[in-house]
Amino acid sequence: MPHPQVLIVGAGPTGLVLAAQLNRLGVDFRIIDKHAAPLELTKSAALHARTLEHFRDLGVVDQILAEGQRVDVLTLRTSHRDRLSVDFRVLADTAYPYILDIPQYRTEHILIDHLAQCGVPLHRNTTLVDLAEAATGVTATVTTPDGGTETITAQWVVGCDGAHSTVRELRGIGFDSATYSDPWVLCDAEIDWPLPRNEMTFSSDSVGIYGVFPLPGRRRYRLAYTQSIDATGQPVQPTLDDAQAALSRTGVPGTIESADQFWTFDLARGQATAYREGRVFLVGDAGHVHTPFGGQGLNLGVADAINLGWKLAAVVAGRAPATLLDSYQAERHRVGRQVVTFTHLGAEAMLLRGDPRRHLRDAVLAGLQASAPARRLLAHRLSQLGHSYRRTAGVTGRRGGLRGGDRLPDPMLFDGISNQPQRLHDQLATDRYTLLMAAAEPGAAMAREIGSLADAVARRWAGAVDLRLLTPAWQLAQFTSPRVPVLLDRGRTARGLYDSGAAAFVIRPDRHLGYAGPLDRARVEQHVSAVLIENTLSARW
Repeated sequence: MPHPQVLIVGAGPTGLVLAAQLNRLGVDFRIIDKHAAPLELTKSAALHARTLEHFRDLGVVDQILAEGQRVDVLTLRTSHRDRLSVDFRVLADTAYPYILDIPQYRTEHILIDHLAQCGVPLHRNTTLVDLAEAATGVTATVTTPDGGTETITAQWVVGCDGAHSTVRELRGIGFDSATYSDPWVLCDAEIDWPLPRNEMTFSSDSVGIYGVFPLPGRRRYRLAYTQSIDATGQPVQPTLDDAQAALSRTGVPGTIESADQFWTFDLARGQATAYREGRVFLVGDAGHVHTPFGGQGLNLGVADAINLGWKLAAVVAGRAPATLLDSYQAERHRVGRQVVTFTHLGAEAMLLRGDPRRHLRDAVLAGLQASAPARRLLAHRLSQLGHSYRRTAGVTGRRGGLRGGDRLPDPMLFDGISNQPQRLHDQLATDRYTLLMAAAEPGAAMAREIGSLADAVARRWAGAVDLRLLTPAWQLAQFTSPRVPVLLDRGRTARGLYDSGAAAFVIRPDRHLGYAGPLDRARVEQHVSAVLIENTLSARW
């Protein structure tokens, strides 16, 4: 396609996720990558709950779950003592209350196979060399596998091309960054390790850090540690013996039986000054880099791609105004900044070594361990379920503990009829908005109020907004119009959505709330009219 609607530069995990998202939403795109094949490097491994939710929507989560290693607990150890254990099983509002460890290259291959099954080609050995933007599109010049050049004109260009992004450089977008003094070592190994396979550990002592993360396969683990330094202050070339010696930083008696290739790398933290420049966007590592503390990196990039993908699809299809794309910068840049800061503070705290402040750190960790609410909050944050777009343009309102911009919880519903429990997210559209009306009060009056709101939205935004009613009252379901599918919550697991009174939630395709508030027709219509173009039944998603 010489004139795709979207050109994706980079076929790593973020580019592949964006491609899968655009493909299922009917957008014409082209994805290019300068490499001949996926790089099977030892890189990211941890997939958090929010990412697994995104993969469910893309249709690839079952294979990822089948291959991955479930991890329930993340333990931080200092001076050979457990200080804080974060148990992800406390996450009750998601289908994935755990971390899933799977090598990044396997995640990429699963996404590549998914795209191939959908008939999507990857254009490899294709390198971006120039970008020129006009009012109606962007012209990209690329070198082709045969050594020639090609011109591609797209409406939008997305840079998913990593920390050394060519897209970012060509657009002149600044990147504020700083490096760390400690070099790191990474490898995959087979270890005789006494800790349970559902636990990962991140340990530090007076010498440095050592992380041990379970991988799929018997006794397979990912090792990540600060490189050893010899008596002259020079880094020690990593070997099996060096890795074994460094394992003493954990205080856990383990034996490394074999190790794959060792990789050394330097850490940095930083963020692009902007994620958008005209018709060009940055996604994933092209926009942010940070320490591996908490396994946030790949997950952050996936969420970038999901956020931008549905918005590009809505604008390209004519369902939403182009101003919707402004929210990508507002929402994701702030979240990226929070993650860069959080991972920096975590890594710095674990690297205090002989600093007297290490005693304060240990006291803080002990305090967190003693507080169940604090540990639950940490699990929510690390899982990225807690990422919110509150107080940005385009989201509004509040109801109960939820505000516009928050992720919609995903409780398990029990209708008392089918005896088939089902997740709330599974009952909502992933390719358009959903108006979820929630009420516990039975009766004809409430049904009329719901019907009035549903009729108004269906009339003005036919085909762009799905309708749902969530209620524990079977009587209310009897009075409701057949045009509004009813989700019975006889187990009241979703009571937080209606216990504060009848409510309306306008849910975006990425499961975040655009509007949260009362069943107020004027307020709901005002919000939807700001993000969607009316009468778009004929428009294609």
